[in-house]
Amino acid sequence: MTAAGIAVVVPMKPLSSAKSRLSPALSADERSTLSLSMLRRVLLAAGPPAERVWVVGGDDLVREVATSLGAAWTADQGAELNAALEVAFARAAREKLCAMYLPADLPLVDADDVRGMIDASRGGQALTLAPASRDGGTNGIIVPLGSRFRPALGQDSFERHRDLASRDGVEPVIFTSDGLGLDLDVPADLEALERVRPGHLRELLARPGENPTVGTAADLKEPAQP
Repeated sequence: MTAAGIAVVVPMKPLSSAKSRLSPALSADERSTLSLSMLRRVLLAAGPPAERVWVVGGDDLVREVATSLGAAWTADQGAELNAALEVAFARAAREKLCAMYLPADLPLVDADDVRGMIDASRGGQALTLAPASRDGGTNGIIVPLGSRFRPALGQDSFERHRDLASRDGVEPVIFTSDGLGLDLDVPADLEALERVRPGHLRELLARPGENPTVGTAADLKEPAQP
């Protein structure tokens, strides 16, 4: 199976409740703008190389952004994150697709990160996990078609996912990259982003039209080195 047989699932919250743990550092409007900018980046990174990209949850503006970038959008019907992913992964299985989970809050991810993880999974044939760099979380999961494995996101989910795989007699492939490692949950993550790529947070906080690189393919290019 190649990347053409993979569906990327990207969960989203309504913008009014997105990134609440960043409230000590960012206003509500800034958190909404940041969430949409990161969603655009994740969607541009995911498709291609993946055949399909599904955004689950959010609000009308999330739906508009998703569909404008070629992703399909579905409401999450109030389900918690893992239950929503269970539904999406079951849909992928019915459509004979491998499922790939990507969070919507990856400020540095690009198509090379997604393609690299797919390649590491041998085109979706191997269970593959991408660890978060800071908090023990999981920032990417590829589940082969026919596997019983399902995401169990939450605190320390990376080790939990490894344990769940081990119980099924599976040794998961571990894929790491800068783009998949950093997600933005707490103010310390904003500081980490500024250290890794100075000025990028300012770009992500610019509204569409104020910064032409945000929300376009150009935003996925590495900045020129001085």
